[in-house]
Amino acid sequence: MRLTLEQKRKQYRIVFEKIFEIPRILPDKISSIPGGSRRARAAMQEALDGQYVVGPHICKKAYRNLKEYVYLVECENPEMLYLEYQENMNVIYHAEMVGFCNLFVVTRKEIQIDGDILVEGYRSDYCFPYAPDRSWEESIDIMWRKMENFNPEIYEQLGYIKTHFDQTIEWDSEDEALYRYFKYNLRKKLSPVMKKHRIPKNKIYNWFERLPECCSIYTGYYPETMSAYDPCLFMVETDYKDFIVDLFSELPTTSTLFTVSDKILLFVHIPKLYTSGISFKGTAKKLYIPLLLNELRKREIIESKARAIVEYYWTKDI
Repeated sequence: MRLTLEQKRKQYRIVFEKIFEIPRILPDKISSIPGGSRRARAAMQEALDGQYVVGPHICKKAYRNLKEYVYLVECENPEMLYLEYQENMNVIYHAEMVGFCNLFVVTRKEIQIDGDILVEGYRSDYCFPYAPDRSWEESIDIMWRKMENFNPEIYEQLGYIKTHFDQTIEWDSEDEALYRYFKYNLRKKLSPVMKKHRIPKNKIYNWFERLPECCSIYTGYYPETMSAYDPCLFMVETDYKDFIVDLFSELPTTSTLFTVSDKILLFVHIPKLYTSGISFKGTAKKLYIPLLLNELRKREIIESKARAIVEYYWTKDI
């Protein structure tokens, strides 16, 4: 039987849920997809190839011996620096932006940066909330209601975003080799890295077992495919960080949240229709995330806010 796109998307959702729970799950173990193991394998491949599901990726946690440095910069020639940083092996990730900053840089150690540095510091652990299965409209409505019902007098700090700057963790050259190999695809086959680095299989399985202690695992979900959304960076200052994490965990696309210099940075994938807000009328305006942030500020839940859109980015396997 030929499946409709909607039926396929329901199966891609199942793939996301299973990989989120067990990153290296075998397709044959996904019994909840109708059509048996053959269809499960096809659904997983389609979900990953189409970027309905992205990852699983891994990111080092913020231990003293694994920490990474972040810069948000406003500079005169971001294009030239973007090209330069492609060759700089201390730069792990960098992106050219449009908005409050025009360059976002993550490095293995502090480096000399040209331009006006707006924010810098060691990042926290990344927080990757589970994307709920609901529409964008339902999600934003829930976010507005949560904001309207927020009571600072009963707010509790839950520590969703963590740092470990006062701790080190065991991490040797084999750990680093495995990290670089699996960084952007935790589902890779074992044999190439075993042969190249002469790492025994039991070492790799032990590494998988302790991976959640060392690294955050990102499995992204994008119901309309990743390309249907604009990646936006929001920066907020607040005394209620856990509430902000809880609030943005309601979105149906996977968000990335972390702190730098006591500010929360949020990478959010927003439907392209809702990134301008120009043509919105009436209640449809509530779908525009910056209006939600404006209201959060009016209610003194956040102290300041800023926004930028990612134009393009570059990552390295380091």
